[in-house]
Amino acid sequence: MDIQNHFYGHTAVLAAYAGLFRPRHVAGLIQHGWTTVPPIPVNFGDFPNVEKSGRRQLFVWSHGSRAWDPGHSPRQSFALGSPWAYLVSTDAAKRQLAGKAGGDATGTLIMPLHSTRIVEVRGDQGSLAQEYLRDEGPSTVCLHVEDIHKPDIVSSWLDAGHRVVTAGPRHDPDFLSRILALVLASERVVANRLMTPVLYAASLGRDVAVYGDPLSISGAEIHGQDAIRDLWPELHGRSLDRGVTTDLARAELGFQHVLEPAELRSALGWSRRSPGPAVQYWASAPMRKALNVVGLGQRDPGSSEKQVGASPLAWLKHPMSHLPRPLPAHAAALDPLPAPIPVVRPSPTAPLAG
Repeated sequence: MDIQNHFYGHTAVLAAYAGLFRPRHVAGLIQHGWTTVPPIPVNFGDFPNVEKSGRRQLFVWSHGSRAWDPGHSPRQSFALGSPWAYLVSTDAAKRQLAGKAGGDATGTLIMPLHSTRIVEVRGDQGSLAQEYLRDEGPSTVCLHVEDIHKPDIVSSWLDAGHRVVTAGPRHDPDFLSRILALVLASERVVANRLMTPVLYAASLGRDVAVYGDPLSISGAEIHGQDAIRDLWPELHGRSLDRGVTTDLARAELGFQHVLEPAELRSALGWSRRSPGPAVQYWASAPMRKALNVVGLGQRDPGSSEKQVGASPLAWLKHPMSHLPRPLPAHAAALDPLPAPIPVVRPSPTAPLAG
């Protein structure tokens, strides 16, 4: 019922698992990223009352995350499991996972902290790239689409001798499939903060590490790095216990909540046709978010926009990006998995990502 449901290929993956040719409108809101704080206000802050009628659900990834206690949440949620858990549970992904079990994976994949349309990453990425070069050797670096047109960021990694790729724009239905392709091709995944891709890799038994300059973001930090390390100490450091990180990541990503295909279709409202979610997607949800931007609507007190201090001007930099668009035309590509997109050195006048 909102465009965020379709970010990063999430509904495209769910459609593939559910046996559909393309995603449909969802009878609720789907968490679109792992969080170090309770996910409901961060992901669903623009819609503080949407679940109260009982016709819509708040679909969170896990009720077993250390980030929160759903029993103490003022809002009810449905533990769906992450789209990643569904992706790697498809028959096609299982075949490729089995094929990579023989040791074909090589090298390190680096996933640095990235900018968003609201906040900018700040700090010396050149020094971070050199640190990783010394410790990991020449590696593959996956940059978020928000950073691939920034010459200073891209050059920092290329000049250090790393290969730079991206998984595509956030509306690409194959985004998550490309992340899986990158993880399967890599022996080790490293990041400078504990973020979603680290959990993705750890959930598959890959060696992971979280170290290096965490950089900073514009606006206030939602959760301090010391607090995050204290809450997930097993996931910080250069050398981690793979058995521990795998089990922990799978709990954080909600593998224990994964539904059967028919159950998933029913939960998302995909087992029947109803105009309600489509009307909300195209009309009421955009209107509600627009009112929130100009201060005339109501947000959850813990919404990420309030926590990072985002102003309306941050949204107005990319006004069209917040509008609904046609749903993905196909389910996620699984066999073969799509290749990551190479990133070349941008010119100083290159346009920002769309």
